[in-house]
Amino acid sequence: MTRILQFTNPWILLFLALAIASPLPFRVAAQSPRPNDQSLPTNWDAYEPDDNIGSPGRREGGGTRGPCIQNSANAQLMALVPVNGFGTTTAEYPTFSVYLPPLLTESNPEIEFVLKTAGEKEIYKTKFKINRGAAIISFSLPSTSNLSALELNKSYLWSVTLICNPEAIDSGDVSGNKVVSGAIRRVTPKPNVQQELATAKSEIDRVTIYAKAGIWYDALSNLAELRRRNPNDPIVIRDWQALLKSVGMEKLAQEPLSQPVVGRNQLNSSVSRDY
Repeated sequence: MTRILQFTNPWILLFLALAIASPLPFRVAAQSPRPNDQSLPTNWDAYEPDDNIGSPGRREGGGTRGPCIQNSANAQLMALVPVNGFGTTTAEYPTFSVYLPPLLTESNPEIEFVLKTAGEKEIYKTKFKINRGAAIISFSLPSTSNLSALELNKSYLWSVTLICNPEAIDSGDVSGNKVVSGAIRRVTPKPNVQQELATAKSEIDRVTIYAKAGIWYDALSNLAELRRRNPNDPIVIRDWQALLKSVGMEKLAQEPLSQPVVGRNQLNSSVSRDY
């Protein structure tokens, strides 16, 4: 018996060495254990807005294209929110996303982001330059400014305005602007959701947990980051398509994503696109 063990030991050690050196476990760990034919669970009806918040407005620019928007298949400014415009987050300083359509090369547009309380009191505003190519842009509230964190169980309104002609703003002409808006509420996840998040084996699993719990903004921002980092991962691609389809925006699934921008109390540098 001793001779057999002595004979086989080198082969066992070689097998173990190859297994440890192989990158396969890392690729598997980055993917979801869910079967390829299992869809991303979504429950956006889990959030009911406060009675005093009213309608958050529109999630599409609507009407005419606007003077600085190119004629294309997706020629509307769109807020990436559920159909009713409402969503929840667990983040103190969450991330918001909008789809920016392709813009005319001769234009010099800006984007303005505004955050208000449910009572329409403005608490934050910033502007930043944008590229002219179509992209989904993500904007995060700054945690390093004098902006307080979102309060738990309180609703807020936010809007993004595409300013096609910034020079006309001084004269009061806003006819060329396009506005989209939504509402957000910071919540504490239920104990079972907190436990699932604490024991999640991968980032894609966390997205699944957020989606199943109906926490829209966290599911979207986390999956968008995975999409930027893993543009060819079939599971990430599938879940990205499923998430957008769940809110009726599947036509945006193939659009490029920009690098996220953190707001400041002054004009930001141009948004860069990441393919």
